[in-house]
Amino acid sequence: MAIKDQIDRILVKRKKKAEELRERKALLLKIRSNLESFRGLYSEAWGIPDDELRGQYSDVFARLSDMANVGTADAPVALEEEIETEVRRLEEGIRRFSRDYISIATIGKERQGKSRFLQAVGNLDDQIIPAYASTSCTGATSIIYNRPEMKKDTVEATITFRKKEQFLAMVREYIDRIDPGYLKDRSFTFADVNSNSMLTALKKTVDKDPGNADKRVALGHLSKIVGHFSEISNLFGQEPYTTDNKKEIEQLVAQNNGVGLDEQTPENPRIEYYKYLAVERAEIYCPFYEDCGDLVLVDTIGILDTKIGIEEAMLNTVDRECDAAIVVTMPDSDMQQPDIDLYNMLRERFAKRDIRKWLFYLSNKNKARNNPADLFVKKANEIFDVAFCRDIDCTDKDQVRDEFMIPLLNTLLANLDDIDRVYLEDLEQTERRARKDYQEFLSKLPSMKNFDVGIQQGLSASKKGKACYEKLSADLVNSVVYWGKEKDEPNSTLWNEVQQILDDLDEMVPDAESLQRTIDQNGSLLPRQLWTDALHYVRNEITDRFIAIDGILEEETRKFKNSLVRSLYDELRNLSRTQSGGTEPWGEDSGRQGEPEERDFDGEEPDMVEWLKNIMDHVINDKPQYRQIYKAFRFMYRFEFNTRAQLIQEVRRQLYIINPICDDKYAEPFYNFHRDNAGKEVSYYLTSRMSIIEENLRHTLKDLYRAPNQAFYAAAEEFYDRLTFANSLNGSAFEDMKDVWGEFFMEYSSQLWTANAKKYDQVNELIQKYRQLKGSLEEEGRAWTV
Repeated sequence: MAIKDQIDRILVKRKKKAEELRERKALLLKIRSNLESFRGLYSEAWGIPDDELRGQYSDVFARLSDMANVGTADAPVALEEEIETEVRRLEEGIRRFSRDYISIATIGKERQGKSRFLQAVGNLDDQIIPAYASTSCTGATSIIYNRPEMKKDTVEATITFRKKEQFLAMVREYIDRIDPGYLKDRSFTFADVNSNSMLTALKKTVDKDPGNADKRVALGHLSKIVGHFSEISNLFGQEPYTTDNKKEIEQLVAQNNGVGLDEQTPENPRIEYYKYLAVERAEIYCPFYEDCGDLVLVDTIGILDTKIGIEEAMLNTVDRECDAAIVVTMPDSDMQQPDIDLYNMLRERFAKRDIRKWLFYLSNKNKARNNPADLFVKKANEIFDVAFCRDIDCTDKDQVRDEFMIPLLNTLLANLDDIDRVYLEDLEQTERRARKDYQEFLSKLPSMKNFDVGIQQGLSASKKGKACYEKLSADLVNSVVYWGKEKDEPNSTLWNEVQQILDDLDEMVPDAESLQRTIDQNGSLLPRQLWTDALHYVRNEITDRFIAIDGILEEETRKFKNSLVRSLYDELRNLSRTQSGGTEPWGEDSGRQGEPEERDFDGEEPDMVEWLKNIMDHVINDKPQYRQIYKAFRFMYRFEFNTRAQLIQEVRRQLYIINPICDDKYAEPFYNFHRDNAGKEVSYYLTSRMSIIEENLRHTLKDLYRAPNQAFYAAAEEFYDRLTFANSLNGSAFEDMKDVWGEFFMEYSSQLWTANAKKYDQVNELIQKYRQLKGSLEEEGRAWTV
C-alpha cells in the first residue's frame, strides 16, 4: 500500500479515537461542573440566616469539601484538580487524533544539518529553511506541510507572532538567569525592554562573575533583543498573516542571509535579521519530493543553544504536536556526551511511551569533513533504543528520500497503531486512578433528609402575656414613683459634668509661655490681636465642652428607657429564643443580634426599646386593637433629651464679656499690651475674666440641673399611663389592657412559629440541591468507564 494511502487509513482510525475521547471529556466536564456546584453548597450554607443552622450546615459542607481531596495529608489535591488534569490530557489526545496529518519533529543540536535535511524533503532553499555553512541560521520554529497540489518550487507561509506577554516572560527569564534579584520589587513592562540602563546594570553583574559562561551568553542574547527591540516591537501581538514572498519569509525565520563576515563583499554584504525574535511559529506549505500524503515536518530550534527554554519547548513540541521525532546529528566521532545527554532527556520525558517505535536517528555525513557518521550509527544502534539510526548525506536529496524518509515512514506507519495504543493506555491508567478516587468520594457522601417542621401551638402564650403585663405595670409604677422623687433634685450626671467644666475654666486659657512664643514667631501679629485671638480660642474650647454633655446625657437617656422596658424585653426575648430555635425571626432589622441569653451586660447594654419597637413594627403596627401599645412604644422610641439649646444659650450669654462682637457686654481691657510681655499680660487678663464667667455660670445654671430628671419623670408617667390605663373602645365596651397584652403575646407567638417554620425553607432547598447533585454525580460515576 502506498504511503499516502497508509496515512489516510491511519487518519480515519484516529478520528474515531478522537470522537471517543471527546465523549469522555464531555462526561468529565460535566462531573467537574457538578463538583464545582457541590463545593458551592458550602458558600450557600453561609447564607442561611439562622445562626445555629448556618454553623451546622457550613460545617457539614466543609467536611464534604475536605472529602473531595485526594493525595496525601501533606499534599492534598482537590478531586476537581485531578479531573481537570485528566480533561487537559484528554484535550491533548483529542488534538493528537484529530490532526489531518502525520507530524514528525526534527530535533538536535545547532549546526548538525536539520535544515539541510528539511530542504531535501521539502524541496526548499535557504530563503525558507536557512541552512548556511558558517553560522547559526534558523531563528523561528517552522512547521512544513506537504501540499502536493501546489506548483513545484512554490511556497507559502503563515506567520504567527508572539504576544507581548509571551515575549515579556521570555525577557524576564533572561534577566533572572543573569541576576535573580534584579526584578525584585521592580515593575517591568513591555516598554521597559528597550532599556540601556537595564543592560548596563546586568553587565556589571556579569563582570563581577567572569567565570560564569551561562550569564555571559545570556547577556549576549538579551543585548541582541534590547538592541533591536525598536525594530520589532510593533510585530508583537499582530494577527497571523500569509505570504508567498520568499525574501519576506527569509527575513522572518532566519537570523542572517548566510554570508559570513569573512565572505562579505560590497556587492554581497552580510545582513542580520531580527524579526524572528517576534515570531512564534512559521507554517510553511510546499510540495514535498513526492506525494507522500498528509505529512508535516516540524523544524525545532537547535537545542543546547543557550536561549532560555529551548529544550523544554522542544520536548513539549514532540510530546503534544508530533507522532515521531528525528534526531539529526553530524558526529565528529562515534559518540559524545552531549549525544547521550540528549538521548537520556528524550527517554526520561517519554518513559511511558516506547521510543523504539517512533524515535529515529540520522547521522549526517559531511563530505568536506569526512566525518565518522558510520561509527556513530554503529554505537547508537548498540546503546540507544531507537527505531533505527542511519548515516545519510543530508545534501543528497535522493539518498534522504530513498534511504531514510521512505524507510522511516514505512516503519512509523507500521508502528502507529501500537504507538497510539500505548498513548491511550497511558491516558487510561491515570484516568483509572482518578475514577477510583472519584468512586471513593461518592461512597462517602452521606444521605440528607429534609426537615419536617411541625408548628406547635403554644397554649400558655396569652397567660404569659397577662403575667408580663402585671410585672410590667408594677415596674412602671416603681419607675414613676422613683422619678417623682427625683424630679426636683439635680441630675447628678449633668451636675457633675458642668462642675468639672467650671473647675477647668482656668486651664482652658493658653499659658503665658505659649502665647509669648506665638507672638515672637509671628512678626505681623500685634499684641492687641494676640488678645482677641486668645478670646476666640477660649470661647470655642468652653462651648465644645458644654456641647459634649449631650453625648453623656444620650447614654443616660438610653439607660432610662431600658429601665422601663426591661421586664418586657426579657419575656419577649426568651419567648423568641424558645419558640424560634434561638434565632431572630425578622433578620438584621430586628435589633441587636446574638445577645447571650443571660444578661450580664459586661459590655454595652443593648438598646431594648429599639428591639421592642422593631417587634411592634412587625407584629402590631397595622392592627387597631394594639394601637395603644404601639403608640406607647413609638413615643418611647422617639423620646430624646438634650440640654444643648438651653445650656448653650446660658453659656453664650455669660461669654459676652470675652466676645468682642458684643459691644454692650464685652469687657475690653483698658491696657496697652507690650509685645515683649504680651503672653503674660494676655494670660493674666483672660484668667481674671474666667473667674467672673465661672462665678456667673455657677449661679445661673442651678435651675437647669433638674431638667433631665423632670423630663424622665414625665416620660415614665406617659409610658405607664399609655400601657396600663389607656384602654381602647371596642364597639360599646372598653377593652382591658390586660386582655390586650394577652392577645399581643398570642400574636407574637404565632409569628414566631411561622418564622420558625420558614427558617428551614432555605436549608431544605439546600439539602434538595445536594441530593440532586449527589444523584447526578452517582449517575455520571456509573457512566465513567474507559
